[in-house]
Amino acid sequence: PAPVGALHTPHSLTPGAAPTCAPCQLHGMGGDLRTTAASVVSWFLLNIAIGNLNGWILKHHGFSYPVVLTAVHMLCCWLLSAVCLVTILPPADPRPTPVGTVAKVRTLALAFCASVALGNIALRYIYVSFAQMVSAASPFFTMLLMGAMVGKRYSLAQYSAIVPMCGGVMMCTVGEINFHMLGFTAVVASTLLRGVKSILQGRLLTAPEERLDAMLLLYHMSRESLLPLGLYSSLVEYQAYYDPQLSGPGAPRLWGLVLLSGLVSFFLNLANFLVTKHTSAVMLQVLGNVKVVLSILVSLLIFGNRVSASSAVGCAVTLAGVAAYNFCK
Repeated sequence: PAPVGALHTPHSLTPGAAPTCAPCQLHGMGGDLRTTAASVVSWFLLNIAIGNLNGWILKHHGFSYPVVLTAVHMLCCWLLSAVCLVTILPPADPRPTPVGTVAKVRTLALAFCASVALGNIALRYIYVSFAQMVSAASPFFTMLLMGAMVGKRYSLAQYSAIVPMCGGVMMCTVGEINFHMLGFTAVVASTLLRGVKSILQGRLLTAPEERLDAMLLLYHMSRESLLPLGLYSSLVEYQAYYDPQLSGPGAPRLWGLVLLSGLVSFFLNLANFLVTKHTSAVMLQVLGNVKVVLSILVSLLIFGNRVSASSAVGCAVTLAGVAAYNFCK
């Protein structure tokens, strides 16, 4: 019998569910180079896709409710992962997820929601460019957190390689700086919590006793995120309830784009978990800095956007730092 309080997955609630895994099951994917490369490439492409799609929704359509958008993303992730777990990707272990594991996932979800909330609070007091500059230090923060949380130690050479990597992204995103203590504290806390989330999800995906694969973790995390995000959006974005744009003639097209963004978010979160599983929490943050450089190159090659001298130098410095970090590993 299932332990009291254990959380059942959709698969465990299905009568006659087979205890064996499907051939294409995510947790059965090997950690070989091809799998890692496919995960990383997918992660990059999906990040670029959702960045442009969300930018179009928030700016072109005037959908000024980023927390509501995040809540819709989590709702889509929960529903789609539930369908996948019941149909094409059932978990290898049909037993209910242990209560202790569910509690850890809840902590992960709270870290994610708090990071979203603090990031939005920060942007009320500081410019986006300043927030991006602070966030560029996330690989360094995550290395410190790895030492504090799991006892992981890094060499002096690795710490030295992180400096140009973070500094290069700061050069790429440099803009007008308006220092505000509350805004600065909020963005630092948000960045730290992103590191905490990466570490927690890495442990949940790799520890044998947790019995979680990427799909199952996404199911639990997205479900646990819905209530905090819903409450927070109701407090800070209650105007959405009365916004005529969300129920007027153009609303179906707008909500179609929002749901499309939710679909992309589902695949992006899966890729995020797979990259963490096959690399590490720190490498996920390193790739986040590379993503900034890649976005600049894409805007240059496809859209012909002008790139400042500091951004060009910053891209080169970032890539050099990433190369040095990988050489020192």
